[in-house]
Amino acid sequence: MKLYHGSPENLKILKPKEAKGIDEFENQKAIFLTDSFVQAALYAIGKTLKGKTVFALPPNKLIIVGKESPKSGYVYSVNVDAKKGVWDQFSYTKEIRKFKKTKVNPSDFRDKITYIKTKKELLEICKKEKKK
Repeated sequence: MKLYHGSPENLKILKPKEAKGIDEFENQKAIFLTDSFVQAALYAIGKTLKGKTVFALPPNKLIIVGKESPKSGYVYSVNVDAKKGVWDQFSYTKEIRKFKKTKVNPSDFRDKITYIKTKKELLEICKKEKKK
């Protein structure tokens, strides 16, 4: 199945890494993938800011706290049979050496990126989304 992995790093091999998430699926050692190129691109771009972003899915949105501009990242397109989790996530526990790499730039996703001033504002957005 065609899936995508987003990263701020220009990689030669995709390797499983220990993850920290909210459930058993998100806490495994794996390569995490999605079936959405846009979602992988936003993740790659957002990760260039190290902890100053939140992903709102769906719809595919990247929320950035502060004025700092994200940098370019990479989306890796792969064909693997991965285990499906929640939130359109997939996990794959082996190295991946065969993939297509695409550089993604924040300017290509302006309509998907929202800037906010404070973490307090972010919490208010999260509360509103939970009520929907």
